[in-house]
Amino acid sequence: MNRIALAATATLALTLSLAACKKDAAPPPEAVVTSAETEAATEAPAPQTAEEWIKANYQDAVTSDLGKLQYATAEADLDGDGTPEVLAYLGGPMFCGTGGCNLVVLKRDGDGFRKMGETSVVQLPVGVLATRTRGWRDIGVAVSGGGMAEGIARLRFNGKAYPQNASDEVSAETASVGKTLITDEALKPLD
Repeated sequence: MNRIALAATATLALTLSLAACKKDAAPPPEAVVTSAETEAATEAPAPQTAEEWIKANYQDAVTSDLGKLQYATAEADLDGDGTPEVLAYLGGPMFCGTGGCNLVVLKRDGDGFRKMGETSVVQLPVGVLATRTRGWRDIGVAVSGGGMAEGIARLRFNGKAYPQNASDEVSAETASVGKTLITDEALKPLD
C-alpha cells in the first residue's frame, strides 16, 4: 500500500474507534405542557362583533359631544356564500340629516369585517330584496325628506360596493323594501 492510502486508513480507523468510545448523549427532556398552555394554544381569538367594528371605525362619533351614536344591526347572506353579512344602520347627529341616516354593509373577513358600502340618506325600514346585482342581493330602503318625495330605493352592488347615496337609487318599480331586516323602532345607543 502506498503511504497516502495507509495514512487515510489509519485516520479512519482512529476516528471510528474514538467515536465508539464516546458516551451516548442523553435524550432531550420531554416537554411538559400544562393544561393552561393547551387551552391558550387552542383558543382562537373571538371574532369581532359589529358593535366593536362600529366603535373602532367611528371613534369620533362615539366620543362626540353632539349626541349619542345609535345603531341597529341585522344579518343576511347577501353574496350567497353561506356566511351572513351585517347591515348596520347608524343614527345620531353625525350620521343623520333631513333625508335620513347611514347604512353600512359589512362582510366577515377573518376575525374582523370589510366594509362593502356606506350609503347615506337612508330611512327605516331596511330590507333585502329577492333580486340580485353582480351576485349580491339588492337592499331595499325607504327614502324621504330633504326635499325628496317618499319612495323606495333599491341599492345594487356595483361589483365593489353598494352605492353612497340612496336618493340616487329611487325606482318607481320597487314597491317595498322586501323582507324587513331593520325596523324603525330598532335603534339603540352604542355604549
